[in-house]
Amino acid sequence: MAIFQGAIFLFFGLGLLIMDWQSLKSGWLPCGPKGLKGRLEFTRDTEPLGYWLMFVLYGISGVWLVIFSLRLLAGVVEPLPLG
Repeated sequence: MAIFQGAIFLFFGLGLLIMDWQSLKSGWLPCGPKGLKGRLEFTRDTEPLGYWLMFVLYGISGVWLVIFSLRLLAGVVEPLPLG
């Protein structure tokens, strides 16, 4: 179970960090659904505070997930319980 959880968390953590890195070029970050209007996005040009808050949140979350997954794969921490 630790290998599976470690791989999943590593995948999501690296995905968040890659999305953060690519947003520096594109200038926008997705932030989830916005109801029937599509998805909520923050752009650097129109909403700089929201963009940088999401940038920091995605960055911190990505780094935490990568570190936790590497600790899981190394056997330093126990896997999360299933039930």
